Amino acid sequence: MAVSAGADDGAGGGETPLLRPGNRLAIVGGGFVERAQDHGVIEAELHCRRPNWKLSVRNVGWSGDNVHGMARKRFDGPDEGYARLFRDLEAADADVVLVAYGFAEAGDGEEAVERFEPGLMRLCRDLVDRGKRVVLMPPIAMPGVRVPGYEDAIRTCQAAADRVAKELELPLLRIEWTPSDTELTSDRLLPNRFGYQAIADLIADRLVGGQPCHEPSPALLDRIAAKNELFFHHYRPQNETYLFLFRKHEQGQNAAEIDQFKPLIEQADRAIWAVAKGGGGR
Repeated sequence: MAVSAGADDGAGGGETPLLRPGNRLAIVGGGFVERAQDHGVIEAELHCRRPNWKLSVRNVGWSGDNVHGMARKRFDGPDEGYARLFRDLEAADADVVLVAYGFAEAGDGEEAVERFEPGLMRLCRDLVDRGKRVVLMPPIAMPGVRVPGYEDAIRTCQAAADRVAKELELPLLRIEWTPSDTELTSDRLLPNRFGYQAIADLIADRLVGGQPCHEPSPALLDRIAAKNELFFHHYRPQNETYLFLFRKHEQGQNAAEIDQFKPLIEQADRAIWAVAKGGGGR
């Protein structure tokens, strides 16, 4: 395993951390982001390093999604997917957004790669216009992808993220990660827990600085998992068709219960802070 990040694109290196005490961070992207919540180690590393900051983290990943929100559309056209992406981010109610797209595009062919840069520019501009602080994370190559030209496509998407960050003056969190087989899922398409922990160390270096924890405590991970489950059901309920769409005449009265998740999620955040501050992060 090898991990590194240049001082200008994400290393700790004595730089001022990108997050501040009390921030709420939304992480948005496709399967790479969504699957990260299965392990919780990225968030745990942030809390473990800065137990007094009372950070909140919301995972808004959606497997198969791209920068245009295509996987989020329901029964309408592509514009609905992009609008849904912003509704999901509104549910997160974050002041900082870590944008991690380009993973799907690099494996979806030449047209998808060509559309990535203008799509990323639009997304980041729209986030900035909504008052969000944006941190841009270029995609990482996954060894299991066997699409012809994939490595070149990854480099093209990385370069596109570089240009968008420069144009909009956004911090760029570039991760150079060469995984071992023990850091990948069996299909080698995503990091496993150990891979996500290696990535978590680099992300935390730039977001919060501080000393690495490497192995967060089971108590902290358990509370993060409980919070993630509550937030998932809040912004992405299984029965949306009955709650909000064309079958809402059957169960639409239950849609009011979705907002009842909010105090439970806030309570779960406080439980995370208590464990981290009490020294239970390590």
